[in-house]
Amino acid sequence: MIRRRSYSIIYKVQRIILLVFYITTAISLSIPLVRLVVRLSPDHLFPLVAFLLIYTVLVVVFGTMIYLISYIPFNLASAFDPIKNEIASGAIRNMDQLGKRITEFTTQFFDFSFLDIAHAFIQTKQSEIISHEEISGVQHALTNYDMLDKSKQLEEIIRAGKIDLNNKEYHLYILPIWFGERWLGYMGLLSEHRISCFFQKFLMEYENNFLDDQIMHVIQLSNKE
Repeated sequence: MIRRRSYSIIYKVQRIILLVFYITTAISLSIPLVRLVVRLSPDHLFPLVAFLLIYTVLVVVFGTMIYLISYIPFNLASAFDPIKNEIASGAIRNMDQLGKRITEFTTQFFDFSFLDIAHAFIQTKQSEIISHEEISGVQHALTNYDMLDKSKQLEEIIRAGKIDLNNKEYHLYILPIWFGERWLGYMGLLSEHRISCFFQKFLMEYENNFLDDQIMHVIQLSNKE
């Protein structure tokens, strides 16, 4: 039986409409602005060229932000669905398996200009620091800082500072994981660039809507075995 994807189709149509509207608006605004620049400097080409370059950069930057804002919510849900299926089917039964799966997914999905996660790791009360890749230098640093215990005091994501890994400098973010009032642990995120407060909200929604309940489910499952 072929499942209907009516919502997916509606979402794609909405994004196409948004894209067409944005491009049309950008072009429409450029025409009177170009005329204004030409009127102010009728005999000089440089102001017009400078304006077009700056305007193009602004259009691309804001276009990229709109793309992310419209892309992440729906596609995050559909991309994360296989992990939920693996938990439900019993393919994932403990935190070590789930931690590796989640950290791999996080680095693969969040690969955007304004929200780029290069490395991820997770730690709970029942586990050591887990990642799908070797990050021994980071593990040593977080253990010395006793980050697991300190994350109990956090309610929102924070930038903990900078850290060196493989001769490269990264920004370290700590995302506490809460299931209601119960603290479960934290996820550590490394990004080559600072993540704005606006896009940090996306990571908090990621924890609240995707991570906490699945981690709680696996912890309870492990305790029963």
